[in-house]
Amino acid sequence: MVNGLKVKDRLHGASNFTSWKFRVLIALEDNDILKFVEKEVPEPSDETEKTQWKKNDTKARKILIDSVMNHLVLIISKPKLAKEMFDTLKGVYEINNTIKALALRQQLRHVKMDKEDSVISFFMKIANLRDQLSAIGDIITDRDLVMLALNGLPQSWDPFIQSISGGSKLPKFDHL
Repeated sequence: MVNGLKVKDRLHGASNFTSWKFRVLIALEDNDILKFVEKEVPEPSDETEKTQWKKNDTKARKILIDSVMNHLVLIISKPKLAKEMFDTLKGVYEINNTIKALALRQQLRHVKMDKEDSVISFFMKIANLRDQLSAIGDIITDRDLVMLALNGLPQSWDPFIQSISGGSKLPKFDHL
């Protein structure tokens, strides 16, 4: 365990990158070494400061190594500094999150209430996609969610849609 980071919370891929990133940043902050992954911290010229800088960077690298599954250690073994290691992981998994977010948003735009769907199951589909997007750090506004839901309703719901959209303020998705 890395200063409160449980083994089950180790990074194992794109599916848990966002939650892993949050946990590891908190662990680094708890150790007063967060800056070693957020920005380039130049190596000081003073020997005493250089020794402390090296210890801090090593501690940050150790936290990163201990917080990933074994198959990912190879990916971060080449970079020499904590920031480089962290940036390598971000480069691999934040790109995947972007692709995943695009796919989920595409699904959300095209979700329609089918004849076999109940109103509850239709709204559950939308809520599920919203929650998946939220899990990877992509937040959809409540207004956009309501608009997407209304657009996904069949023509037989037009009177309902007109009454909702004709009001001065759209209801929250959870109230819809």
